[in-house]
Amino acid sequence: MDNLRTSDAVTVTILVADLLRLHIDRIETSVVADLFALSDADISAAVGADLRAWAGRATREVIDLPEGDARRGFLAEVAAMPAELVSARFRAAIEGLAPTASAETMATLESLAATWAATPPAVLVLPTKPKSKVSAQVAAAEAAPRKVARAPKAGAAPKTPVADVDPRRGAFVRDDVRNTLEGKDPGIKENVLVAGIKHRSPFKDMTEAEIRAELRKLEREGLKQKPGTARIRKSGERWVIR
Repeated sequence: MDNLRTSDAVTVTILVADLLRLHIDRIETSVVADLFALSDADISAAVGADLRAWAGRATREVIDLPEGDARRGFLAEVAAMPAELVSARFRAAIEGLAPTASAETMATLESLAATWAATPPAVLVLPTKPKSKVSAQVAAAEAAPRKVARAPKAGAAPKTPVADVDPRRGAFVRDDVRNTLEGKDPGIKENVLVAGIKHRSPFKDMTEAEIRAELRKLEREGLKQKPGTARIRKSGERWVIR
């Protein structure tokens, strides 16, 4: 996982989209800490709301960790992190373990509290400018004014757009889809996959419709393959290689 704390807002939006649906026991503890910190950061309204909703749910998941190995392992990973990376919201979630803590867990919580008292959490401020050229292109495209299509004159036949025949565009989408889905089980949600491909695309005018069309082609081609052959297909809302 790329460092969420140093990524620009566009990159963060793409990276966290699929993470927010996972239970905390399926996310690296350092990334959990980053997500809690991001929930208090100044970020776009939609993603900020999703992060805050996730933080509320993740707090309950922390408190519900069963006493024993689950709690001990989780707290050991938190204790190994630099104290300044544990945000105030994450600290509060961990302190919520106290009412149901064993003597051993309570001792760990008290040790953490003493460390945190001496080290305030760092304030997370995302970079104001995209760090990569691709992110810059995405940000510029989102900020650019949208052109409003004019209605055709009465009696005029609508123009048929010229098909894009550059084979490099389709080849990029296909290669990126395979590389992204390889080893990903249970796959990736379509909106996340499409956003990621568009983000990484060297073609700044690549559209989501173009990417989705290429995904459908891949799925149709997969249906022609021999049974038992791994193929790219859509399962529910997610794309998988299976």
